[in-house]
Amino acid sequence: MANIEAWSVSEYEFPHEGTPQDKLAFCVRYAILAPSSYNTQPWQFEVKGNECRLYADRRYALPIIDPDDRALIIACSNALFNLRLALHYFGYSETTEFIPDQENEDLLAKLTLGDKIEGESDDMQEKALFKSITEFEKNHGAFLDKPVSQEDMDDFKTACSAEGAWLYVCDQDEKKTIINMVAEADRIQSMNKNFRREICLWTDKRREESYDGVPEYGASFSAVMNQFTPHVIRRFEGENKEAVTDADFATHIPLLVILGTISGGAQERMMTGQALMRLCLLVQSKGLSLSPLNQVCEVPEMRLRLHDEINQQGRAHVILRMGYGGKTKHSARRPLSAVLKVNGKPYVATIPTEKGVGARKKKKFWRFG
Repeated sequence: MANIEAWSVSEYEFPHEGTPQDKLAFCVRYAILAPSSYNTQPWQFEVKGNECRLYADRRYALPIIDPDDRALIIACSNALFNLRLALHYFGYSETTEFIPDQENEDLLAKLTLGDKIEGESDDMQEKALFKSITEFEKNHGAFLDKPVSQEDMDDFKTACSAEGAWLYVCDQDEKKTIINMVAEADRIQSMNKNFRREICLWTDKRREESYDGVPEYGASFSAVMNQFTPHVIRRFEGENKEAVTDADFATHIPLLVILGTISGGAQERMMTGQALMRLCLLVQSKGLSLSPLNQVCEVPEMRLRLHDEINQQGRAHVILRMGYGGKTKHSARRPLSAVLKVNGKPYVATIPTEKGVGARKKKKFWRFG
């Protein structure tokens, strides 16, 4: 059974009496709940004193699906947003610097913990976003034939612009065109046997043992390698729990949106990740669901065509469908010891004990060493 213990993190365990290091390490528990392509979790965190550094972990890259690490960097920035949001929720300021470091290309950002903010925040939306961290999961099921309100769409656009990105909402004609492009991109990618092999790698049933990937969508190696039909994880479920067909593709897509930035550099990808995570949590807080349909952005020549279709300035990074869906199951997360270092050493969590007979465990705060 997949390890989903990471999702049981409780705000009541926050180390109010701990050191800055304790507080940062605790909030990384929220950071790792961020979504990533195929649940690759391509991030590494390093905490020392009041500083947390975020690194791209390219051991978990997707060289065929994501050759220029666009999705990898966006996923890392998703995690960074959760970290920042958690710190704000617990009443602390922070300063975050995006670092395109020429000497260490893996270093993406440096966050410095600030002072305790006096008084309790009255930002109800930020609180709702924080509460949604432990609830959000991408939904690959069918969506109801129920429209998304204009008010919600406006809120989604505002949320993305707050992080320096734009959100384009497709009209009905554009939606049909782009869905056809997604189907075309599916066929182009599926013809590549190395692409099919990469799908096999991250949907392998044995991913349950490494607490990553999407083993719940796994099939036999030969079944994936010897067919060119789309995979559920690349689209969403239609009838009989199989991937929706081209003929029914437009069904269960009440709203199709495209997330992008004015330009396409590394920093803009980080901004996209911040916007995407804010959007995901806002969607969750409103009772809606979303999932990616990003095939077009993964095929370079088609991504260029996409810009012409929507006549939007800048670079498109993520295509998403939104709507009202059913419940989702959480995907597993690797243990903190695999993704977090404290003072240069793999994370270890201990709970201080009282001296004397019985040595009962204190529950005031976690100590990270």
